[in-house]
Amino acid sequence: MKDNNKQEHSGLSPSEIQVLEMVRSKRFLSIKVIIKNGEVDTIEGLERLDTGERIIDMLKQHDFQNLEIKQSNGKIVCVNRIFRKKIDPVAKTKSC
Repeated sequence: MKDNNKQEHSGLSPSEIQVLEMVRSKRFLSIKVIIKNGEVDTIEGLERLDTGERIIDMLKQHDFQNLEIKQSNGKIVCVNRIFRKKIDPVAKTKSC
């Protein structure tokens, strides 16, 4: 109920609210919004992951993602992930 009030007062669509929530989370180094037919279709977020985490566990966290693993002297020094979130068509057309 509280979220619906935010939507009504802000004039934002559910997909626009998801984008703002990603920005405010401060987890992401960059956020890319893909728009089709004037509507938000997909959101991509680039985040740096903890290098101590197991790779298999990273792979299980999201259904759609790209992992970039950098290694130096046999040790993983950096892991970046771009994860994609497809916006639900029902959420795009749902009225407030």
